Amino acid sequence: MSKDNVTKIKDAKKTQCFSYEVVMLVHIIADDETNAKSQLDEKGGIVTKRDVKLVNTTTLYGEEKE
Repeated sequence: MSKDNVTKIKDAKKTQCFSYEVVMLVHIIADDETNAKSQLDEKGGIVTKRDVKLVNTTTLYGEEKE
């Protein structure tokens, strides 16, 4: 089958993976450190500061255009 007879079904969208480094300050209200750690792991906490830095971007699918 030649390429002339092939119909493109849909345009391929570029899909990328973005990697971030995130540093956060989180407050937990609890009666001791063991319960605070458990609550942080299960439910999270109150975020009062968040710094985000893009570390890497990689194309997973589609064409990468410069």
